Amino acid sequence: MKKVIAACIERILDFDTPEEAAAYIDGLRNKKTNFVIVSREEAGGKYRIRVKEQYNKSPMIQD
Repeated sequence: MKKVIAACIERILDFDTPEEAAAYIDGLRNKKTNFVIVSREEAGGKYRIRVKEQYNKSPMIQD
């Protein structure tokens, strides 16, 4: 039998404005999802964030 010890989803997301990115992060906080912002940058006129999010109810992978 298998058992998930830890898991996460890593996403790279582009937003038109920093406000949209902030709204996305606020949404994660409101859902009480564990997450870590890996990086934030401006790329090609977009606002890019890289975030690791909790997968289901599994504990987050620790680096």
